[in-house]
Amino acid sequence: MIFFLLLLTLTFAVFTAGKIIFLLTYEFAIFILLNYLYLRYVKNSLDLYIIAHEEKFTVGEEAEYEINLINNSFLPVFNVEIRDYSTVSGKFGLMEGYLASFKNKKFKKKFTLPRRGIYFVGPFELKIQDPFGIFTRVKFYDFKIKLKVFPKVRDIKPSLKAAQQLGIVEAKNRAFEDYTNMLQLRKYVPGDSIKRIHWKVSAKKGELYAKEFQISAMSEVYLLWDLNKGHFLDDVDGKLDEECAECMVSVAKYCLLAGIPVNLLDYPSGQVQVRGRTIRDFGAFMEASIKNFPVYDKGILDFEGLDVVIPKDATLVLITPYLDSFVLNKLHELQDTGVEVLIYYVNDYGKIKDKIDKIRVGMVFWRHKNGEKVKGSFV
Repeated sequence: MIFFLLLLTLTFAVFTAGKIIFLLTYEFAIFILLNYLYLRYVKNSLDLYIIAHEEKFTVGEEAEYEINLINNSFLPVFNVEIRDYSTVSGKFGLMEGYLASFKNKKFKKKFTLPRRGIYFVGPFELKIQDPFGIFTRVKFYDFKIKLKVFPKVRDIKPSLKAAQQLGIVEAKNRAFEDYTNMLQLRKYVPGDSIKRIHWKVSAKKGELYAKEFQISAMSEVYLLWDLNKGHFLDDVDGKLDEECAECMVSVAKYCLLAGIPVNLLDYPSGQVQVRGRTIRDFGAFMEASIKNFPVYDKGILDFEGLDVVIPKDATLVLITPYLDSFVLNKLHELQDTGVEVLIYYVNDYGKIKDKIDKIRVGMVFWRHKNGEKVKGSFV
C-alpha cells in the first residue's frame, strides 16, 4: 500500500510538473527509506536467549524458563513481538512491547507439568516493526531446550516369599557370591580372605584393597507393563497411564535397592528392553518410562513364549489397569510352569471385585494405601 501511494504521488508530480509535489515525493521516499534502514538495522541488533535452570522434572512439579530479549543498538525498538511455539503447557504465546536502546527485557513463566514425557521449549519468533508500522520483519530462532518429565517414584515394601534370607534380599534358591561379577573395590579389613585382595590396585594405592562381589540368589524379576491402548479408553485425563508408569519405576527401584535383578519387557516384542542389577541402573528405567506409552493394539494374550523369555523360579510382575478371565487363565498357566506371577492392578477395586476369588496369583492394588499387598506374595 505504501509503495502504491509513493508511485501515485510520483505520477501526479510528473504530470502536474509541480515543484512542491516533487519535493513532497522526494521527502516521502526518503521517509520510507529511513524506516526500511532502521528496521533492517534493529533486526540485526536484537538477540534472544532462553534460560532453563532445570531440565529434569517429576510429574506435578513446577517448572520455569526465562526469555531474555536484548537490544544491542543505540536505537530503540518501538514495536517488537515474541511468539513462543513451545510444546509445554502454560506457554508464553504472544508478548509485545517497547525496548530502549542498549537495554534488555526478561519474561519469566512458571507452569506445572501434569504428564510424563519429553517437552520442548521453543522455537521462538520475533516480529519487528518500524515506528510507523510501514515495514515488518520476522526473525526466527529454531533452538529448543529439552525438558524431561519423569513419573513419581513411591517407596513400596511388598512382602517377599522365600526360603532363604540374604540381609534384605530373600530368594528361593541358595545364595552365593557371583565371582564373575565384581561389585566394587573397598579397603581391606581384618578377616577378609587373602584371595579377595586386588594386588594391582593395592600396589598403586600403597594400601590393601579387597574385591567385593555381587550377591546372587538366582532370583530375578521381569516387568510386563501393559501398554494396550484399548485398556486405557476411559483414561481421558491420562491419570491411569501416569499411575501405571509410577508403579513400574517404583517396583523397579525397590528391586534394585534390594539387589534383585530386574528386567523391563518391551511391550511390542516381548523381549527384554532394559536390564538392571544395582540402583545405578535405575536411570535406564526412568528413561524408559518417558518413552513408552499405551499406543499398541497388542494384548497381553498375544505374547507367545513368555515362559521361554522368563526363566523358571523368576517372577513376572504384570502392571495393568485391566483384567479379564482370559488374561487370568494365561497367567495361571504361566505360573504352573514354575514362574511366580504378581499382578499390580492399577485401577478401581470395583472393576474386578467379582474375579478376586478366582485369582491364584499374587495381587496388589496400586491405589490401595501404600500399595499394600492384597493377596498372594511378591518374590
